[in-house]
Amino acid sequence: MPAPLSASLIDFIHLCVPTYQAAEVLLFLAAHPDRDFSAEEIVVAMRPVAISLAAVTEHTSLFVSKGLIKEAHGRYTYGPATAELARGIVELAHAYNEKPVTLIRFIYRLADSTLQSFADSFRLRED
Repeated sequence: MPAPLSASLIDFIHLCVPTYQAAEVLLFLAAHPDRDFSAEEIVVAMRPVAISLAAVTEHTSLFVSKGLIKEAHGRYTYGPATAELARGIVELAHAYNEKPVTLIRFIYRLADSTLQSFADSFRLRED
């Protein structure tokens, strides 16, 4: 049985990585720290991974707001704002390479619980 994810990685995922696809985009940029990409270039360069331009745009906007990447003139560059964020990305990459099933299950379970919480907020209540 694979070891669970570290508490620091779990916190990082909760804060910064809403989907497995988002993790793939972030790790793609981290793997190319000396390059900048437009959203369109990310879509093409990530092939054979299928990802839409809309998804890349959404993920890169989130990552910029969280301080994981930098944006200038519509181009995105890997550049965590803090050492703590950089460590989170390194931990994410390690889990992606060493414990992919554990990582996938955790991210999907997190997304499912978020959706369930959202749905529960609309549930009709009996008085």
